[in-house]
Amino acid sequence: MPTNQQGEAQNPVSRQVQHEIDIPSAIVLRGSASLRQLRDRVQAVVKELERLREKNQKLTRQIAKLKAGPDSDPNTSTVIFEGDREQILNNVNMFIKTIDNYLNMDAERSN
Repeated sequence: MPTNQQGEAQNPVSRQVQHEIDIPSAIVLRGSASLRQLRDRVQAVVKELERLREKNQKLTRQIAKLKAGPDSDPNTSTVIFEGDREQILNNVNMFIKTIDNYLNMDAERSN
């Protein structure tokens, strides 16, 4: 029977040791997940900063060009469009169709 008592005495201790070992590993797992999330957020911020810096440089060049004055006749204006050529054409065509619709509505009302 003494062996049973020793066995029972060791069993709670081994469970306590097992429990103490599990806690730090759980903390490490949560910590590494948090670190991954933090690293992902930092990488996203770095990418956004790079994008904004490039845009800032582009805008700085455009401002310098505009401050330098017109390249040609002072009676003309220069318009700068940003974006894809196809997208700009689609937008212009959409505006034209909208204006045409309003003109047609006004013409129908006046008849």
